[in-house]
Formats: sequence, structure tokens, C-alpha cells
Amino acid sequence: MEAHLLRARLEGSGITSYVRDENMIAVDWFYSNAIGGVKIDVADEDYDRALELLDP
Repeated sequence: MEAHLLRARLEGSGITSYVRDENMIAVDWFYSNAIGGVKIDVADEDYDRALELLDP
């Protein structure tokens, strides 16, 4: 759920983003540590802007 809130915040600021690996963890949550959890992907050119937006 937190990943989707983060994605919505990025999208609201004009940064296209994708939630990755959520289905794998939904199938078997034991894989979470092995694959590093759910991830948010952004384009390389939006990376710095996304970090600035998320910095408290």
C-alpha cells in the first residue's frame, strides 16, 4: 500500500513511476527479503527530482 501512495505522489508531481515486484510478494511473501521487497521505478532523468520530492 505504501508503494502505491508513493507512486501516486510522484505521479501527482509529473514523474512517471511504476511499482515493481508487488505480485511476486503477493504470491509468496517469503520472497520479499530475497528480492529486496517492492520497488518504485522512475526514469533516469526523473531520479534526482524524485529524490528531492521525497526528501523530508
